[in-house]
Amino acid sequence: WVISLPLLHELPTRLVISNRTIVKAEDAQRILFPFTKGKLTEFVAKNFDDLTGEQFDLVINATSAGLTDSEIPLPHGIFAPGALAYDLMYGRETPFMKFAREHGAAVVSDGLGMLVEQAAESFFIWRGVRPQTAQVIATLRLS
Repeated sequence: WVISLPLLHELPTRLVISNRTIVKAEDAQRILFPFTKGKLTEFVAKNFDDLTGEQFDLVINATSAGLTDSEIPLPHGIFAPGALAYDLMYGRETPFMKFAREHGAAVVSDGLGMLVEQAAESFFIWRGVRPQTAQVIATLRLS
């Protein structure tokens, strides 16, 4: 849910939280609602089955499915033209990333950049120096 906070800061017009079970999606919606500041046109909770017919500019996989190489039951056509698919997992292509590549996501990315940038931000807070992260990310991708 915490990953939603920077997204809400960007004031999207619509945010959909989805989960296998609607109760968990609704729990996330309830927790995040105070952070919307009433600026979202639409903020809904759905289970994966209710995503059929929907298209999104950004789809973030924050599930643990990548840990077990499990597929997420996303419908075909979920990626709008030019969409970004972002998986918080990193280190290998997950089933979500493969699905995104095969179903029209224009950009598919893993969570390595987020991991490195979080470390850089912590370093900045503690040391007052903002590390250059591009080379770190490139080196990690090679290993």
